[in-house]
Amino acid sequence: MCAIRPYWRRTRPYWRAGWQISALAETARAAIAGRMDRISITTAAGPVSALQAGSGPRLHFAHATGMNAALYRGLLAPLADDFAITASDARGHGLTGLDADPAGLTAWEDFAYDLLRLIDVIDGGSRWILAGHSMGATVSLLAAALRPDRVAGLVLLDPPMLPFEVARAVRAGAVVPNPMADQAARRRGVFASRAEARAAYHGRGVFRSWSDADLDAYLDGGMIDSAAGAELACRPAFEAATFRAVSPNVELALAQLQCPFILLAGEEGSTVRDPELAIFAAHSACLEARRLPGTSHFLPLEQPEAVRTAIRRISSSCREP
Repeated sequence: MCAIRPYWRRTRPYWRAGWQISALAETARAAIAGRMDRISITTAAGPVSALQAGSGPRLHFAHATGMNAALYRGLLAPLADDFAITASDARGHGLTGLDADPAGLTAWEDFAYDLLRLIDVIDGGSRWILAGHSMGATVSLLAAALRPDRVAGLVLLDPPMLPFEVARAVRAGAVVPNPMADQAARRRGVFASRAEARAAYHGRGVFRSWSDADLDAYLDGGMIDSAAGAELACRPAFEAATFRAVSPNVELALAQLQCPFILLAGEEGSTVRDPELAIFAAHSACLEARRLPGTSHFLPLEQPEAVRTAIRRISSSCREP
């Protein structure tokens, strides 16, 4: 067994970055967020809950670990005039009804196969633009490597990955510590009410830089009413299992990638190290790979217009002869 320094050890946690989002921008974002409809889609693995809106080229957005599709409504709704958008809740997250036994989750590739089944059911004849944040970005990359015929382009927002030298050791059998999984396993999962959950989260931890609108969107899509009060849809045990299932195969997936992609990383507290960022930037299919100034790991909430610009740029590149 190799003892390897945890890859997520940072000089400053992303939730302490302190970037705040304009209240005026959030008011406008909240006003348009209602344009996305909640639907249930039956796949071979079971029912998937998703938000959909718009028409045009197919766009799927995948959320971060422990989050849900509703958090990104404000980011995605302004794109509804240009894209047919689907933002789904992953297995064990949000309102999706797929099996969520933590013991059955072995790797993030499981989420990638869920995603591929979903887009095949919705529109099996089109090539999709896949965008995602954090785990959702890495899952989108894995899906594109598994089924290049289904993916036209990628927008990757601070995708978590093991340092490539660590990933090679993990593939060879090394075991690395995972404090994020340990922390998630200890997370409180049941509250007396949604109001109590909101008070517990507001201005704290990963929610420190979030606007009120973003926190409310997260709770709307991530809490389930129960006899006990209100419970996290992503149970702490499943969130911990998700962190432990981080894929060691990002370098291999990148080598197989055929479609154009953009990678945007946070300036501080990013889950993308400089060495891996440089490798992505050197890839022949890379249109852009850089850090967004003034952002943390939650860059889709902090600079949504930069993300929308990246999505539109990928779409334009896919239409070029």
